[in-house]
Amino acid sequence: MNSKLTDEQQTAICSQLGNVKLNLLYKASIHGFTGEAFHKHCDKKSPTVSVGYNKSGRVFGGYTSQPFSQFGGFVKDDEAFVFSFSGERLNKYSVNNSSYAVRMTKNSGPNFGDTLILVHKDEQKVYSNQSSFTGYLYTKYYTFTAEKMHGNDLDLTDCEVYQVEGMFYSLKKKRESSHNLEKEKLMERIKSYKPSISSVSEARVLLVGQVGAGKSSFFNSFKSIFKGRVSGQAINGTCSTSVTSQFRTFIVKPEHEEKPLPLILCDIMGLEAKEGEGFHVDDITNIPPVFAKVAC
Repeated sequence: MNSKLTDEQQTAICSQLGNVKLNLLYKASIHGFTGEAFHKHCDKKSPTVSVGYNKSGRVFGGYTSQPFSQFGGFVKDDEAFVFSFSGERLNKYSVNNSSYAVRMTKNSGPNFGDTLILVHKDEQKVYSNQSSFTGYLYTKYYTFTAEKMHGNDLDLTDCEVYQVEGMFYSLKKKRESSHNLEKEKLMERIKSYKPSISSVSEARVLLVGQVGAGKSSFFNSFKSIFKGRVSGQAINGTCSTSVTSQFRTFIVKPEHEEKPLPLILCDIMGLEAKEGEGFHVDDITNIPPVFAKVAC
């Protein structure tokens, strides 16, 4: 199947989505102008770009990150938008109410919120819901003019649906980049922390919780992040009684740095309900202010 989109139009659409490419799934002039043909080739595929072409030469359509189906209801999609082309320039209209971004209709093609529908009711037609008085869309889901969208020509010459490939990778890389940046900011805040009392060089953090709460695991994760490798120094487990049997304090030196963090983590036995077992909350006040430090 050959795409009717020009290279410039494909580039304009992809520029809205990231480092992606379009793979043609459905072409109405080949597969049929019916909802059945559309759903056969496009259901459970996502994300997708749907494109309509009319007799006036207009090119228009919509994007959704949600997979198509035939269940009949609306589907929420914060990322959905419809678009039209003025030559090679893309005009984008974002969804106004994401809860009604896409509707899954059985006897039609791509349905963007009952606002713009391609292959409407198994016909070679477009459905476009706009005010007959102003020419503007009168619902709250998308806002565009009929003239700019399709030139008031509702007769389709073709309808194509493309699967967007590479979208997951692009979004994943974007999320990872954002996550790593936030992680680095938090690590720098910890490294540069200074107690409010100038005579105190570091703060002691006491890890308190019931048996199995994950105190030792928290320390191991904390150390692993700053050391750049997995650490299992503090013993942990899933026993019904505390695995930690001694009070211990730890200092952590970040990887490739000489100075330790200005925090000392203190690991204790887990809190237990029975008298005389485990650590008791009343014991906290008996912990001395200075402890031997275990460098790690």
